[in-house]
Amino acid sequence: MFRDDPDPQPVRNWRGEAGLKLPFYRRGWFSALVAFALLCVVSVFGVYSVIVAPLRRDAEKYDLEELKKLESASIIFDRDGDEMARLYVLNRTPVPITEVPQHLIDALVAQEDSRFFKHDGVDYIGLLRAVKENIVAREVTQGASTVTQQLARQTFKLLERSYKRKILEAFIAQRIEKHFSKAEILELYLNRIFFGVNFYGVQAAARGYFGKDVKELSIEEAATIVGLIKSPNNIQPIKHPQRAMKERNYVLERMSIEGTLTKDEAAKLKKRPLVTAPQSTDPRLSYVFDAVRREVVDLVGEERASIGGFRIYTSIDQDLQKATEEAVSKRMAEVEKRPGYEHQTFAQFRAILADYRARMKRGEIDPATPKPLPEYLQAAALMIDNKDGSILAMVGGRDFGDSQFNRATDGVRPAGTAFTPLVYAAAFSSPGLYPGTKVDDAPLDNRRVMIGGLTGILGEWGAEVDNPKWTQAPMSSREALVQGRNSATVRLGERVGVPMVKQVAQKAGITSEMRDYPSTFLGASEVRLSDMCLAYSNFPTLGSRPQKLNLIQRITDNNDKVVFQISEAALRSVQSMDPIAAYQTHTCLVDALHRGTGSPAVSDYKLGEFVAGGKTGTHYEFKDLWFLGYTSGVTCGVWAGFDKQKTIFPGAFSNHIVLPVWVDMVNASATRYMPKDIEPPQTAERVEMCQRSGMRATDYCYEKIKGPDGREKSVRSTYFEYLRPGTPLEGFCNLHTGEGLPVEIKQFGYQSPASGFGAAPLIASSNRWVHIEPVRMKALTVIGEDPYNSEQAVPRASPVNDDGTPIRKAIPVDAVDTPDEDGPKLKLAPPPPMKIEL
Repeated sequence: MFRDDPDPQPVRNWRGEAGLKLPFYRRGWFSALVAFALLCVVSVFGVYSVIVAPLRRDAEKYDLEELKKLESASIIFDRDGDEMARLYVLNRTPVPITEVPQHLIDALVAQEDSRFFKHDGVDYIGLLRAVKENIVAREVTQGASTVTQQLARQTFKLLERSYKRKILEAFIAQRIEKHFSKAEILELYLNRIFFGVNFYGVQAAARGYFGKDVKELSIEEAATIVGLIKSPNNIQPIKHPQRAMKERNYVLERMSIEGTLTKDEAAKLKKRPLVTAPQSTDPRLSYVFDAVRREVVDLVGEERASIGGFRIYTSIDQDLQKATEEAVSKRMAEVEKRPGYEHQTFAQFRAILADYRARMKRGEIDPATPKPLPEYLQAAALMIDNKDGSILAMVGGRDFGDSQFNRATDGVRPAGTAFTPLVYAAAFSSPGLYPGTKVDDAPLDNRRVMIGGLTGILGEWGAEVDNPKWTQAPMSSREALVQGRNSATVRLGERVGVPMVKQVAQKAGITSEMRDYPSTFLGASEVRLSDMCLAYSNFPTLGSRPQKLNLIQRITDNNDKVVFQISEAALRSVQSMDPIAAYQTHTCLVDALHRGTGSPAVSDYKLGEFVAGGKTGTHYEFKDLWFLGYTSGVTCGVWAGFDKQKTIFPGAFSNHIVLPVWVDMVNASATRYMPKDIEPPQTAERVEMCQRSGMRATDYCYEKIKGPDGREKSVRSTYFEYLRPGTPLEGFCNLHTGEGLPVEIKQFGYQSPASGFGAAPLIASSNRWVHIEPVRMKALTVIGEDPYNSEQAVPRASPVNDDGTPIRKAIPVDAVDTPDEDGPKLKLAPPPPMKIEL
């Protein structure tokens, strides 16, 4: 029924006899190819199902409204709740895209995303090119993130370096492209990204680097800002002008390649100098507000800080802040006019900077020439509340625009002789040592201290006078501190040792490392001004100081919800110094301010009439000048010197350079923080001491002083020392004998036991009986010559009534004997009736 097919005949051709030719789909290579394709499809489907699909679903979960939530301005308040400024914590000022010049957009697109206006959020061509380049280089040399992908990454903090993050970023970018126009994406991007230092957004960068609004930027300035995007802090033009210029020129080259600039225009712009002009008049660019901004970021985190809209309550007193800024500016300008000052002045630097910018614009100097750095005399000042460590005023330098380095909190310099009160506090904390303890005031071989050299005699620059002379005699520790005697200070420090001094200083508030050498006694170790203020706050508070300084008290969000509140525990004081030692040092510092090295405060700079103490601080060769002092309410510190340490001028003592600033600050504080008397510790014992001998006073301790009329008067020459119970004293004064004193004064006198029987040490505890009225004789006990020098009767006034009759004293009532076994009874009159009114 069916015919069988004939057997296939072999085919012959010029190659010879051929075999059977099978269809391609029945061949082995095709089967292998199909199998491979199926494997790829399955693999792709598996990868998509396991990795890609979940990431796509995750991308749908991100709220795109977050893109619009740029930082809102925060309000900074002073300690009274008055507004000081409105600023962006991350220094961000959003601007609409209409204020962004077209050449900045052209520069951005050319540099970051040349197909921005063509892709859907992912540049596939750029992606393939980047993959190819990375394979050739065998490392990641190029990225392919579009502007939209960068916006997604910045907004949602997609910072993980992985392929999953890149895929998720791409899906979110595609969603962004569907919901926002290209103009909106550019606006969101330019207002969000970081441009170095603390500038967020293109407007902050324009103001911070060029002192102008973004709409006023030139083409080369716009290219400079765009060039920062890939590594802002490493390229920023103020610190790295040459790197910034290199990146700027690359952006200009890219613009010529993309056709937004001609090659000639790009070449011409590349030759222009890079001239920055940071805006220094903006209130956000100041040491106080910069410190506030940094602390807010530390307290709430950068992510939350980027939302902004905070109400920030600080401890700053606006009136004191203004007074401090004016004092630093005025007094440093006066120093620059002093004879012998041969360094750059503040005004000269302003002229140098203006000339540099003008020559740059005219093309007269190499475009790579860096901006001149300020070399004028710098200063820093700080005022704190003794009670809780609140910062009331702070100046970190003379101009924040010239230098953003805060010398009040971050600068570490040798404190010089301003450190010596901590040496005395350590000594007075030791048993047996007190302000009356004698120390030798004689030249000292510098090999014992080694400040400024290994040989020679130790300098006495701490005395704050030209050509100081040693007394070559023992002096009290009080006078050594008051007069700034370095040799005597070193000898006292050697009694207690460097470890003890370091321990007292660290407990007082010094956090920087101190040297294990005797030079530490004279302030050779570097310290911070903020730490020194904290340490000095021990003296008016009997050794009780704040735990740390604080600037921000409270932060709330725009819904008035508390974000941060300083705790009561953080505001409590800590006992960090022996109370008696702190008070004894305080009394010495009061003398140092009024009659010692700080006396120009009263005589020349009109310090107010209130209780205050302080100490000058002059470091070796007049390189660093300090003054630290306090009232009962506040502690203030001032430092002056050059950023590159060098002699200000020979004879530049701190009591004429920084003391005037301190006086202006303290006088300004006296109205609000009224100085009060600083009471001694209750455990201390009050002993009257002779000012001249430094020994316990006798009734003969008077000195003759001429009054305005030329007549001599006998004035009591004593003071009161508050001593630790059990402190050994050297005896009574043997310098005042009563010779020449009026009879009415001499009659109250007595010979010192020390003068007749030797100086047997007495202790302060003998003062415990001063409240008991001594027994006085009513008549002479010896008539004629008295070989025993016995006590003489002294006429004594008796109290009388107005009519001259003597005041009657209460006398005991006679006891009446009764048979009662309980003993005698007192016979008393009945009490008078009491009338109680309701």
